Amino acid sequence: MDLSAATELYLLERARVPLFLVPDSAGTPTVIHPQPLLFRATYLSAHDLETETGIQRAGSELEKSNCPLFAPMPCPDGPPYRTGLLFVHTKRMNGVPWQDGSMIRHGDAMLLYQPTTMQAQWDWIGDARMGRYGYFLTGTVGDSSLWRLFRLESDAFFRSIFTLAPVLLAAGCPQADFTSLTDPTLKVELTAQYTDFCRSVTTHSYRQAVTTARNIVEGILWARLGESGGRDLFAHLKAIKKVLENGKDTSGWTELEYHLAHKIRLAHARTHATQAVKVGRGLTPAFALSAAEDLIELLRIWGYCKA
Repeated sequence: MDLSAATELYLLERARVPLFLVPDSAGTPTVIHPQPLLFRATYLSAHDLETETGIQRAGSELEKSNCPLFAPMPCPDGPPYRTGLLFVHTKRMNGVPWQDGSMIRHGDAMLLYQPTTMQAQWDWIGDARMGRYGYFLTGTVGDSSLWRLFRLESDAFFRSIFTLAPVLLAAGCPQADFTSLTDPTLKVELTAQYTDFCRSVTTHSYRQAVTTARNIVEGILWARLGESGGRDLFAHLKAIKKVLENGKDTSGWTELEYHLAHKIRLAHARTHATQAVKVGRGLTPAFALSAAEDLIELLRIWGYCKA
């Protein structure tokens, strides 16, 4: 007995380990052996992910006892994609008889979950139909993962089948060391900024991650260029580009460093509302994380990250 054809899922609340059950042919909730692996999950639209309140709301949903549950199934696309059903809580039931093997028990409380269907008015269906595929946050607060809705289908039972793609920072956030900087104030500030950057990545605050990445790059370029590099990141990059174009670079700048830093500047520009209007869409988490990867690569090149 498993979830492959389940249209109902029961969660038996117990002091020790809760149990998942599905109805047998007679409709009696029966313990699944072995117990399935299910993940707490909540949906975020693309707009939700652009706001701190949207991210906080999703995080609070994960803490609720009746949070939706994502049940993985065999995925035709293979890793890193994930395919599965989403079960949502419908009601609490008391005094439910249930079965475990040959043993019949009575009088326990259960939570009833049912799989989402394409026939109901779920937010992700409307977003997908308009080409604005949203995201699912899974796990627990402080240890959550973000997944982009890659494909949405309906099976023979009209259940929604979700295929998700991970949104992640492949390299993680390695430890940074700015002690080689000569300015003590800048050293302290960049250390604090990098801490904020890592926190933003782990909490899926992608706009803030790009903003702090931009601040870190600007601070390091200022330290290396001094007053000759101008007063902001744009001026620093123009100075570096001029050196590279003249072919007389004696400071060790490379085309890769220039382009990675320039991409971070452009990604940061996309965090502004006016840019979203001009481009026709906001900054996506995937693009923001690619800029975060760029920062880590720059820190490695410049010797501020050893990992």
